[in-house]
Amino acid sequence: MLVFIPLTQAQLSSWVEGGSFAPKQAFGVTNSLRQAFGFTPADDEEAEHTAMHIAGLSGLLSSGRRLVAVAEASARAVAGSEFGEVEAGAVPWSAVNALFADDASGAATAAALDRPHASLSDAWDDPAIADLLASHELLWHGPSEWAGLVAG
Repeated sequence: MLVFIPLTQAQLSSWVEGGSFAPKQAFGVTNSLRQAFGFTPADDEEAEHTAMHIAGLSGLLSSGRRLVAVAEASARAVAGSEFGEVEAGAVPWSAVNALFADDASGAATAAALDRPHASLSDAWDDPAIADLLASHELLWHGPSEWAGLVAG
């Protein structure tokens, strides 16, 4: 399964140096996410894009930054999670396909947001968050570009 893992810079660095990472939280295209957002199996690209946004938002809420790793991993859906939360075991760094992060403008906008949200659901419904997601796409980075994301 393709999993979207919100990270801090320290976690990213540790993952690369240690070779493996067991995420506390990850997201994927699950049946619950498809149902909640009205996706069909033909909409997998859009569903993956939504899962990436959700992972970025989760990272923003927990650490103040949208930094997401995308990897192929064994994972199982968390029952009833409309946001596609999954449980994944240890993920080797070699399974990472891409990294996504804000550019300077997106990071500044994200940092300026008031983040009093108690849950992902509350944040998702916030108009300021919706504006951030619509106006600041996360930028793609290859796994070999990880050092620039840790330094930035």
